[in-house]
Parts: sequence; C-alpha cells; structure tokens
Amino acid sequence: MTTTAVTAADTATAAAEAEEETALGVSAAWLERFAAAVHSPAHEDIDALLTPDVTWRDFLAFTWGVTNHVGLKDVRSALGRLSADVRPHDLSPAVRQAPIRTDDGVLMFFEFATEHRRCSGFARLTLGGDGRWQAATLMTQAEGLTDFPAAVGAHRPEGKAHGYVPGRTRWSDDRAAESEFENDDPQVVVLGAGHNGLSVAARLASLNVSTLVVERNERVGDNWRKRYASLALHSLLNADHLPFYPFPPTWTAHTPKDKFADHLESYARAMDLNVWTGTELTGAAYDDADGRWTITLRRPGGERTLRPVHLVLAVGLNGKPRMPEVPGLAGFQGVAVHSGEFQGGSEWDGKRVLVVGAAVSGHEISHDLYEHGARVTMLQRNATYVIDFQTFNDLFYGVYAEGSGLGTEFADMVAYATPNIPNRATLKELVTAAAERDRDLLDRLRQRGFKLEWGPDGTGIIGSHMAGRDSYQINIGASELIADGHIGVKQGVEIDRATPTGVVFTDGTAMDVDLIVFATGYESMDESVHGLLGPAAAKVQKVYGLADDGEYSEAWRRSRQPGLWFATGFVTMARFYSRSLTMLIKAIETGLTPKDPGA
Repeated sequence: MTTTAVTAADTATAAAEAEEETALGVSAAWLERFAAAVHSPAHEDIDALLTPDVTWRDFLAFTWGVTNHVGLKDVRSALGRLSADVRPHDLSPAVRQAPIRTDDGVLMFFEFATEHRRCSGFARLTLGGDGRWQAATLMTQAEGLTDFPAAVGAHRPEGKAHGYVPGRTRWSDDRAAESEFENDDPQVVVLGAGHNGLSVAARLASLNVSTLVVERNERVGDNWRKRYASLALHSLLNADHLPFYPFPPTWTAHTPKDKFADHLESYARAMDLNVWTGTELTGAAYDDADGRWTITLRRPGGERTLRPVHLVLAVGLNGKPRMPEVPGLAGFQGVAVHSGEFQGGSEWDGKRVLVVGAAVSGHEISHDLYEHGARVTMLQRNATYVIDFQTFNDLFYGVYAEGSGLGTEFADMVAYATPNIPNRATLKELVTAAAERDRDLLDRLRQRGFKLEWGPDGTGIIGSHMAGRDSYQINIGASELIADGHIGVKQGVEIDRATPTGVVFTDGTAMDVDLIVFATGYESMDESVHGLLGPAAAKVQKVYGLADDGEYSEAWRRSRQPGLWFATGFVTMARFYSRSLTMLIKAIETGLTPKDPGA
C-alpha cells in the first residue's frame, strides 16, 4: 500500500483550477454528486458536498410543512431520513435560470421530484481551502402537486369556448354568478383583499380551490388608498409584484401608494378573483365535528352565512389605530388626528405641526408637511433605527436589482433560503455595513439630538419586523431634513397634557401647535385576531413571532387551530410564502395530508 503526500502547493493548484471553472460546470458537477449522495448510506459522500455550518430550509418538498435544519450533522440526518420517505429523484439543473458566479461562490438552481410533488432547489456553493465546492446554503420547495397541476401555461382555463354552444351565456354574467356563491359555499374564505389576501386567493384559484375574498373597504386597494398621501413602497420594483403578474417594463421605479392601490384592484379583476367589498366579518365559529367554519358576513343588502373549510386571515400586521390618552386633548382648539386619518400636508402651509412618532409614518408625514410649508417638530419618544433607502435595497434586496441575473422567483429562493435564526448573524453584519455606509447621515442626525438604535440585538429592520416592532425608518428624504435642521426634533419625552393652544411635555416645556399628528402605530395582529374571532382564536398564540423551530409561530403554516391560516408581511413574503400555504391547503383538500396531523 502506497500513499501520496498532498503538499500545500498541490492544494493551492487545485483551488486555482477550481476558481477557473465556470459556474455552469461547477453547479453541474456538484449536482451530479449530490444526486448520488442523497441516496447513499455513506456519510462521507454527503459530507464532502456540504460545509460544516450548512443550513437547509424546506418548503413542502420533503414534508408537508416548513422546516429548517442547521449544521452538517442535522442536515445530513434529515436528508437521509426524509429522502427515504419521499424518494427524491430526477435531479437536473434548472431550465429557466442559469447558475451565477458571485464574489464568494456560485448560486445554482435545480429541479427534482418527490412523492406527489414537483420541486425546485437552490444551493449557495462556496470553494473550500481544499479546492472542493460545497453547499453552505440549501433550499428546497414544492413547485406543484403532480396529480393536480396549477391552471397555468398549458393547463390555463379555456375562457371563451370555440364552436357551437347552445344557450351560450355571457362570460361576465358567469363570473358574477360564480362570485355570489348562491348555491354552494367556498372551500376557503380569505379575510382581507390586500397584497397578502389577493396573493393567496390567486394561487388558490390556480389550484382550482373555490375561494372568496372578503374586504371591508368599498374598493380593493383602499387599505393603501386611504393612507397618508406621501406613502410609497420602500423596496425595489422587482421585489413588489404579485404572483403570476409582473409589472410592465414601463412601471415606475418607486411605486406611490395610490398607484399600488389601483394595481391591487386591477390584479383582482385580471386574476378573476371572487371579492366581496364593503363586507365585514361579524361572527366566526369552528365546528370540530364536521371540520368547517360558520362565518357571518354583513354586506350591502343584508347578512350571509357561509361554511368554508378554511379561513385565511390576511388583515395585515396592523389593527386598530393606537391613540394615546392625552389629558386635555378634547379641549385642544386645533386639529388632532391619527396618521391613518392624515390626508396630506397641502392645507397646512405656514402652520405649526407636532408629529408624535419617529418611525416610517412619522418621518414621511413630517417630510410631506415640510414640503407644503408647515413648521414641523417631530416628537421622538424612543430611539429609531435609520437606514437610507438605497443602502437598504442594495444590502438587503440586492438579489431583486435589475441586472442581478436572477428572475424574481429565483431571487425569492435566494432571499428566503436561510433559516431565520442563523440568519440573525448575517443581519447583524449587514446592519454594521449599512451603518458604515450611512455614517455621515447618522452622525448628523445625532448632532440634532435624534436618538438611534440598531434593532433587536443589532438586527435592524428585518429583526424588528420579526419581533413585531416598527421603530425603524427607511429614509427617502426626511432624515436629511432633520439633519439639516428643517424639521425639529423633541426627544425622549412624552406629552403630559394638551392645552387649548398646544401641548405641555413631561419635561415641563410647552409648545403651541395648530395640528397634532399621532404616528403612534396600530394594535398588533394578535389583538386583531382575537377581536375578530373571539373564542375561535383561543388556540392561537403569537401570530407573527418566531416559534422554537425558528419559523413563524402561526403565519404561513398550519396554525394551532385547524382550518385557520394567517397570511401577513411584506409583498415579497406574500408572493413567496403564498405558494407553500396554498399548496398545503390543496394537499389537505385532496387527501394527501390531514388537516390536523396531530388529531
């Protein structure tokens, strides 16, 4: 038996040769070895393909749920165990997305199948010191159910039937009748016609699951249309479109709220969604015996009672406006409104305004008021995390940038590949990088007495969002106005009481104002849920916080109440997570998995 010594020069040569490999060659070679290793009982086969700290996040491809695994031992064990159950096969490179070489490796995508499912996957490959390519990040997801294909592409609906059709009816009449549900109940009722509710409804419709969307406003999009005038989306254009419905190439780079509201309305129509506007939920109860909800709806013309199998709450993270109790406010001779009722600064030229709150709404309302000639002071009661719009999108949404080489659905896979808990370390690094990039602006804010924070444990906006906190600001101009002294700051105090002409603060100082805008936030979704459902929500815990497994406690997965689902979050989340949520509902309806696995 002979051995060959491997020198440092040999290792360096291997690494240099690997560096020269094309992204296509690297990904094809890795995938071929991975396909063989998944079915191999030898640990060393899979160990050679994964980094020691590899993470794997799965969305319905290997189980009927959202799961994640962290570290080589956990990932290896889960892959071996779950592969034996669902038999992944036909692994091949993705047809619609080429691999991409990055500064630190290769982003590669693949397709495969498991039992009952067509799937896709993503791996972030890095080059080890020994010249081997290994996956540091692995993500898999179900794309569709094998026996129940979505009504897209070759399976799209027919529309108008050609040929002779006796007694042919008008398409618009058929759609109106379908939307009324006079003769049967929808399988699913979605409460809320915002971007989350409509995304869920569109995907359910594509899976031939009868669905009704209920919206309390008079028009789809009013949840955006009725908010403060200067509101706009804060993420990149390619991150903000809804399922099946990309923006046209002429769409504006930054989307104003009224434009997005109209887009939601057009989406509901174009996707043939069944929507009842001007309709409110007045009662809901779940019958454990027959596995159905009984819900009562108040709509124009009277009440309706429906008995769906599933109820999806897509009412948004925010509930009722939070208005602080201010002694003497009833005697204030000016105007006091919550930010949700503020319509714009055009009427306040030359007036004195106090904006209470220093998160996104407080900043943008202050910005709007200053642009219209008001003399504005912002009351910052606590610290705020501030990041510039461009910095935020470059660092956190870069995969969606035009020119990234990634289609939106593949950018989604990259964006949601890393489990939430290990991702905290990455978030902290990005927050540090953002602070360095925005240093000049942040220093100038401090000099004006504006107090900064960095999010929970330094995780910035994303960490704040996961924790249900909204004490952050994505700057599109207001921060410069504060830094330059155009918008005043009153920091670290509360309003002690109102007077007929203004307010007195808890530090004893007073201010005369004509308008007070309370940008003080809203009730949490948890409060909204229990207010809407009462006893039917008794099993529900924190909807949006993280569970022990690092996934959302109740949102975008089976909740603790069978037949109750929650859809909430950013537009990117609506597009991405709605796929797995609706596919799970379809799997339940077709008997592939039980509604309540614990029953």
